[in-house]
Amino acid sequence: MPENHAHGRTDSTPMEIIESYVQGKRGVPELCEDGLVVTDHFAAVVDGSTSKVGAHGGREAMRLTLQAIRSLPPDADKEETLRRLTAAIAPHNPPQAAAQAAYRLTCSAVLYSRHRETVWFIGDCQCRAAGRTHTHPKLVDRILTEARCDAVRYLLRHGATADGLRRNDLGRAVIADALREQTNFQNDPNPSNPFRYPVLDGFPVDPAAVPALSVRGCGQIVLASDGYPVLCDTLAETEQALRRLLQADPLCIGPNAGTKCWADGNVSFDDRAYLSLRL
Repeated sequence: MPENHAHGRTDSTPMEIIESYVQGKRGVPELCEDGLVVTDHFAAVVDGSTSKVGAHGGREAMRLTLQAIRSLPPDADKEETLRRLTAAIAPHNPPQAAAQAAYRLTCSAVLYSRHRETVWFIGDCQCRAAGRTHTHPKLVDRILTEARCDAVRYLLRHGATADGLRRNDLGRAVIADALREQTNFQNDPNPSNPFRYPVLDGFPVDPAAVPALSVRGCGQIVLASDGYPVLCDTLAETEQALRRLLQADPLCIGPNAGTKCWADGNVSFDDRAYLSLRL
């Protein structure tokens, strides 16, 4: 839905947090790359991207983005918001980030502007409004998910066990190089590239690549990271749906197909963050 630039909220009624929750996949808060923030004017869930080169840039990108959201001008539009959030990360990128995108501090975000009554999707976070969940998955993720799932099924047919694959996700190892190389599609300035996708990584984000959803008239919205395969109107329902999927598909090759499994010893297949707001 198009973003509304002509009108905005001017009353002083604050947003009300109905529910909020953040949980790292390893159960260790210091390693969690998801976070959330609510100010008088903005609310967001931010999902740091796990580094493909062994660093811990996702958590740092998330932290810098949350900090920058706290200082956004109340009436910032999409373009200004993207510029400011990009500028917050850029100085912290390592020197090799310009030549090799895999080294960039990277995160996704779903951001609600109270003034504009609009939600912006920068990457693969999600929003639920008026009984509908809105997601924007990456084409390259779908392709790599299919490749990993095919590899895991092959391994299972040839003697591998589910427990063994949860301890050592050989299917993810098959796509590891492609996961690293896919970062070259992030914030690609070429609008004709079907694989490009927007993220916050210190490099310019094309506003046209960032979907906007008007939530004017909605009494409640839910913002979440993609650590929740099913997004519901309450945290309890959302957590219950996650637990059912983890038990039914621990290798993440069926109804919760993905680029990684629910690793042995972890509390879930991914970090997760949930934020429900009364507007």
